Amino acid sequence: MPLALPLTPRQLIYTFEAMERHGGGFCRALANAWYKADPGNKRRIESAFPHLLEDFGPGSRFHAR
Repeated sequence: MPLALPLTPRQLIYTFEAMERHGGGFCRALANAWYKADPGNKRRIESAFPHLLEDFGPGSRFHAR
């Protein structure tokens, strides 16, 4: 299912939590970087990896419901 953007702040938090819990080493490191990033760098991470937001975001099997 295609991801409906933009995600709400709560959806983003759940998405990066899912990446941290269920992703591989890269996804876990990226989630950690996102948590530490300022708002501008968070947007950069989000826009650079839209496929990961889709894989772990709302509607995915990993996303908190």
